[in-house]
Amino acid sequence: MKLSRGAHVRLSSSAFHILLLVAGAAFLLTDAFHGNVWFDESYSVGIANHSFADIWYYSSGDVHPVLIYWALHVLNLVFGQNITIYRLFTVAGAIAMAVLGYTHVRRDHGWATGVLFSFFALFTPYISLMAVEIRMYSWATFTVMLCFIYAIRIIGTQLATPPARIAEAARGLKCWAGTPRRWWITCFASSLACAYLHYFGAMSAFMINVVLLFALGARAWRHRKSGPNPLPEQAVCAGAPLRVLIIGCVAQVALYLPWIVTAVTSQMGVVGGTYWAKIVFPTTYIELATYAFLTSPLSFAARGSYGVVPQVLVQGIGYAAAVVLAFLIAWAARWAAWRIGLHRAARKQQIAAAKAQRTDGAASASAGTAAKLDEGVASYPAASATAAAYPVKHLRLKRFYAWLVSDPIAPVAAALVVYFGVFAISWTASMVMNSMILYYRYLFVAIGPLLFAIAAVLSHVRTKPLVAGVVAVTLAASVVNQALLVRDDYDSANNVPVQQFRETVDRVADQNGGQSPLVVSTDIGYMGVTSVMCPDIPQTYMDWQKGNWDRAYMAYSPTLVSKMSWEIIFDNFHGTFICLGQAQNNSLPRDISDLSQKDGFNLVEYHTYYRPYERTWMTIAVMTKS
Repeated sequence: MKLSRGAHVRLSSSAFHILLLVAGAAFLLTDAFHGNVWFDESYSVGIANHSFADIWYYSSGDVHPVLIYWALHVLNLVFGQNITIYRLFTVAGAIAMAVLGYTHVRRDHGWATGVLFSFFALFTPYISLMAVEIRMYSWATFTVMLCFIYAIRIIGTQLATPPARIAEAARGLKCWAGTPRRWWITCFASSLACAYLHYFGAMSAFMINVVLLFALGARAWRHRKSGPNPLPEQAVCAGAPLRVLIIGCVAQVALYLPWIVTAVTSQMGVVGGTYWAKIVFPTTYIELATYAFLTSPLSFAARGSYGVVPQVLVQGIGYAAAVVLAFLIAWAARWAAWRIGLHRAARKQQIAAAKAQRTDGAASASAGTAAKLDEGVASYPAASATAAAYPVKHLRLKRFYAWLVSDPIAPVAAALVVYFGVFAISWTASMVMNSMILYYRYLFVAIGPLLFAIAAVLSHVRTKPLVAGVVAVTLAASVVNQALLVRDDYDSANNVPVQQFRETVDRVADQNGGQSPLVVSTDIGYMGVTSVMCPDIPQTYMDWQKGNWDRAYMAYSPTLVSKMSWEIIFDNFHGTFICLGQAQNNSLPRDISDLSQKDGFNLVEYHTYYRPYERTWMTIAVMTKS
């Protein structure tokens, strides 16, 4: 990012970067102090009340590993069930990923890339939404990015000429195979943490290890192809990094094996047979391409759900984003044309040099035939040496490889391989399992490397207004998105369904002589919330799903119990009961409607309440069974 001298001093300073982190942290925390939860969060809150062993067992019926639940349980042991503490803990994960921009990305790849990465890590609209969710996502994105950073550092130390910043960071540290051992350990430990936080974290860690394996394998292959080495110890060293990586991967698999066994035996049938996510063309593909910036609040605002002013703002941001994107595409096309021109010129020079060498055997023809691939990239090999060792048809591949492994390009290429590799793996798994597991909230786990790639590319864009436009559009979208989130999340209407549920239970209990009524539903989304918000009210969930979901929902025990059918629930029951339901509009939920049509069942009354936090309508019905 080339700026004016005064601006360069200000933006490149550590003080500015720290100020950005503080401002971004405060921005995310504005939505962290409400007491609402939705179903996924309620599961985290509920399972955190149980022991480590029970969490392992209950989570084996869920679709996510246990590490975040264990962490929440530790907080539970210290603070009790405290939603605010849980939420602050998850926000800390998002802030931690942004801090990596200052502590690692800035040092390894320059101040511009570090500042831009921290900015996107704090102000990408979807991050604002996920940072405050009491789930594993914020910490999963952090561990994925940490693992990626150290993998790139390891690769950097194994280059013939390590990047200056990497070499400086490694100076004086104890090494394994030429790389600081603490870097190896951090890479392996964060990789394992990725896997124990989320399955898409496991996919991300796998892709990072694949990139590392490829890079170290290519290095060993080059050493082997270079012929006999006059220094035997260097030949041994060539394969040493690969051995360290293989040992580290074996250790990771061994430590993850207990959960792999659990997943294979308990979860695969759940995901493959009953998983809720489906492919909807073209909606699914649009969501996967735009989720990071076009969040649900912004989408609803664009449709007018929040009124005229937010709608105009969001539409204006959309038009501005389209203009900036058009300029970025034009810039990329211009850059690509320039690059092609460079390659063609270099190829012509090398071919000419090769012909001259074959004609008169002069070695001097190689002088002046090296052309730079890009600013900061190493020069092409001299034509005399290249032409002698490789046929002309190999020159293009050699130049492309030299460009790909150059200092500014290789980390970006690796980041994109990780992100889109996770996409490819999950897409293939979806096809094989005949169930859509490629959901954008899961792909979000790998967003750190993607944001790094965007930041690294923008840091080399010399068109200042273009970079400023990207930053301005992102910031505007994030501010509007956060304002809508705060508006919904702090709305007093969120508490009404839970308050009315408790009041209805108390009223029916008074009519039953003080005995707590039967509370039933087929909607675990509603019952999960009421179970953690009203743990003193026994509730019964009619578990219509196949698989081990009953084990997973033991996380809500002892408040919630699961039964497999209405017949089991209402066997020998007579009297008044309460049925809960949830819908996307102000209509009667299906479970309440179905029950009211059964023989002997009667719908006495029902009330529906809108809950902005989930953008759903929750219904509380009083019914009787004769």
